[in-house]
Amino acid sequence: MLAVGCTLLLALLAAPAVALVLGSCRALEVADGTVTSLPGATVTLICPGKEAAGNVTIHWEFSGSQNRKWTVTGNTLVLRAVQLSDTGDYLCFLDDHLVGTVPLLVDVPPEEPKLSCFRKNPLVNAICEWHPSSAPSPTTKAVLFAKKINATNGKSDFRVPCRYSQQLKSFSCQVEILEGDKVYHIVSLCVANSVGSKSSPNVAFQSLKMVQPDPPANLAVSAIPGRPRWLKVSWQDPESWDPSYYFLQFELRYRPIWSKTFTVWPLQAAQHQCVIQDALHGVKHVIQIRGKEEFDLGQWSEWSPEVTGTPWIDHCQVRLQLSVVAFLWGSSSELTSGYDLAEPRTTPVSVEDYDNHEDQYKSSTEATSVLAPVRESPSVSLPTFLAAGGSLAFGLLLCVFIILSGFSV
Repeated sequence: MLAVGCTLLLALLAAPAVALVLGSCRALEVADGTVTSLPGATVTLICPGKEAAGNVTIHWEFSGSQNRKWTVTGNTLVLRAVQLSDTGDYLCFLDDHLVGTVPLLVDVPPEEPKLSCFRKNPLVNAICEWHPSSAPSPTTKAVLFAKKINATNGKSDFRVPCRYSQQLKSFSCQVEILEGDKVYHIVSLCVANSVGSKSSPNVAFQSLKMVQPDPPANLAVSAIPGRPRWLKVSWQDPESWDPSYYFLQFELRYRPIWSKTFTVWPLQAAQHQCVIQDALHGVKHVIQIRGKEEFDLGQWSEWSPEVTGTPWIDHCQVRLQLSVVAFLWGSSSELTSGYDLAEPRTTPVSVEDYDNHEDQYKSSTEATSVLAPVRESPSVSLPTFLAAGGSLAFGLLLCVFIILSGFSV
């Protein structure tokens, strides 16, 4: 059945007359006697009635918000470079007697719509919408022409009315789809007003394959005390997803903030938290997540907005290590300057520094030596040398003990 449906769909899309089959998109009809015009045009209004014929003096009034009046000889009124605000009724009088009314409608033809269709979950109808680049005129209407295709019932045509939302600034139409339906649809949006009409290119979709959830919501990242390389991540299903019958599977991706390469983790369906166990110690990470129906129906959602987190840091251990290093090098003021031992803080780093950091990080596994400034060793006496050596050995043992105790937590 699926193969037959695909064949029918491809055949219809390839046919040049598909747009005509879906429906004829025409300009809207206007009331008898209404004069229509595009903005900027010159319009001639004719006062109806036999008494207005000839070289008589006719008084005109505009019924709109503007107080506008004209006095002309003959029954014609010429308006130049009309605008949308000129829309309204024009009344003509002879000897203070109303002879007739001429409606004028100035409108802009609609732009060509670009239609997109989606389903947030397998239990809801499909939504087809279009966001025009500018607000349509009040007379503009939209209708969705649709064709349903399946192997058993053949073809069926129908129309769906569409509404314009001032808040969302879009035309929206609902295509009814029953749960579990695997039918194909071809749809086209017709947008029309009194001065023109435009239809969108045809859009084809299969009921189940078009399911695309919203990104997971409320993504949160936190450090785990005592775990210097762990990050706890939690999230929730999007509000538009109903987990009563269908679960979501997820993919998590993360990277150090200075890296451009993500590590991607596939996660089990209905799982809403996990622990990253290989984060870099003391480095801020960027985390995102996306979802898809558990049995691979439809498409992956977009990635959620980025959230950052840094693994737990033992500030006491950092202070001890700095103190030991300062003691060993004999330059405590130099090494500890800019670092508050009472309250650690981070230093802002530019984007260029992050790129350099990433290059250094990638090349560190291949490096066999690190270049550093070399200082001349001053001559020292033997007792001083022995005391310094003893202090060095003690300091090294203390460092190893502190580091091992930190990683064993």
